[in-house]
Amino acid sequence: MNADSLLIEVENTFPPIDKPKGLDLSFHKDDCPHCEYLRQDLEVFEGRELPPQALREIYSEMSCLSAAGWRWALPSYLKHCLKVPLAVALHYNDGETEFLIYNLGPKEEHQAETIERLSLLNQSQIDCLIHFLEWCSVHEHWSNYCAEDIQRALAFMHTVQPNPTLKRDAPSARPLAAR
Repeated sequence: MNADSLLIEVENTFPPIDKPKGLDLSFHKDDCPHCEYLRQDLEVFEGRELPPQALREIYSEMSCLSAAGWRWALPSYLKHCLKVPLAVALHYNDGETEFLIYNLGPKEEHQAETIERLSLLNQSQIDCLIHFLEWCSVHEHWSNYCAEDIQRALAFMHTVQPNPTLKRDAPSARPLAAR
């Protein structure tokens, strides 16, 4: 799969959603200074589309985002990763793509938390993340730089089950009971 066709899949699978409010944005609610700092750093970003500055705030703190925070960030985040030219990724240090790979392939002790962060995704969205990792696995840079991490992420993502209350192609991936 090439970046252009994957970008179309991302746009069809991950519709932009409203930013979660307050504590709903972060994984830990009150007792984590990292989550609190991330909430404060993201206060200025209100739209459904996240600018590059917001993605730079998020990339190294993705584990601080709640499941709702991931749903808000992923549409913009994935588009960014797919649009970064190779020369820019090499020169700019494309931490966004690198850290998404790491976050999708957690070590065993972090797998339960990662599953919780992915819990608002439907099957189509999980499949799209797998397609993203498959794209990384043949990418000129990522296939060499993060080969083992990509394989660990692929293996993990193939075990992730969608929330059973979500429809496969639900446009907003909200639980059916909430509609």
